[in-house]
Amino acid sequence: MKKSIIPFYSSSDRIVEKSLGCFQYDSEGKKFIDFESGVWCSNLGHSHPRIVSAINEQSRKSLHSGYRFRNRESEQLSLELLRIIGFEDGASVFLSSGSEAVDLSIKIAKRLSGKKKKKILKIRNSYLSAYGYGELSSDNPHVVNAERNDFECLDRIDFSDIAVLVLELGGASVDTVRFPAIDYVQKLAELCRENSVLVIAEEVTTGMGRLGTWFGFQTYGISPDMVVTGKALGNGYPVSAVTVNYEVLKKLKNDLFIYAQSHQNDPLGCAVGVEVIKTFEEEHVIENCLKVGECFKARLQALKEAYPNVVKEVRAQGLMLALEFCESTDGSKLNERLFKAGFVVGYKQNTMRFLPPLTITEREIDMLIAVLDALLKNEYALINA
Repeated sequence: MKKSIIPFYSSSDRIVEKSLGCFQYDSEGKKFIDFESGVWCSNLGHSHPRIVSAINEQSRKSLHSGYRFRNRESEQLSLELLRIIGFEDGASVFLSSGSEAVDLSIKIAKRLSGKKKKKILKIRNSYLSAYGYGELSSDNPHVVNAERNDFECLDRIDFSDIAVLVLELGGASVDTVRFPAIDYVQKLAELCRENSVLVIAEEVTTGMGRLGTWFGFQTYGISPDMVVTGKALGNGYPVSAVTVNYEVLKKLKNDLFIYAQSHQNDPLGCAVGVEVIKTFEEEHVIENCLKVGECFKARLQALKEAYPNVVKEVRAQGLMLALEFCESTDGSKLNERLFKAGFVVGYKQNTMRFLPPLTITEREIDMLIAVLDALLKNEYALINA
């Protein structure tokens, strides 16, 4: 097949023909177990039959409604999100991508904070978005980076010019799956409250069950002002959301600015989101995430103990896991060999990343561990030869 796609990111030359459950199949018939859920989107597994059915059913009714009409699907999805987030009398808006939603949430926060407050606070190496405020470089004066788990750093932050904290709790995008300490996050949120800084829970990756709760912030015991969701909200279909609490909504009603784009509150994406939440609850997906996640973590920890000169650290929460290699280990080579063996995993900074569908079973995990064990055994033998 002739290449006609701008190569903004690297991929293999393999052509995907079918994606189903935890598996992807290429044009040569080779089966791959997907431990990345696509781009961390398919938490229910690829082409889940209930989601496919919801798309088919809604596509016969209405795909896109425009600005002149409300639609039941967006109202229903907003109510469902408010329920599982824990906001009373708040509201949502629906877009297409997580980057759009993060960008809009920051715009809202900066608007409500007034002209004097302009800066964005985040934990260093956390992700903002693919464009808009996310394009600000790490040394941009409008971004303040708090050092992860550094309490003394928090004491040095000047909150007087900070409008908003964008809190991403997993670090899968820029970093290599590193979780801040609970007491650190709670202290950071407390300081924001004391200084009238709005808190956005950026849950594009950590939301929708990934960490073993509906949203990552729920594992930290904090209450954000806004929650941003995307990726798994549509289980592969592009839909994202900004959900605000009652206090933010009340302020917005008094100081509303115009924000309108073509695919805003589309009924098709919202119908998918409603079905995703129903499926999570009726098929006990989060419970499976917690159970299988503990199994996966234990298997990776066993590899670390077996090959201490190869594996440096295991990090895990729910079904967001990382296996960091020692400096002497060529993790890139291991990653390529895993792919040839039929396993799709993430790789960055000599670290393998695993964010499989939350429907994955111990059988698929054991298949990965068996191949990974053989690869590490060979690597261990070479290092100790």
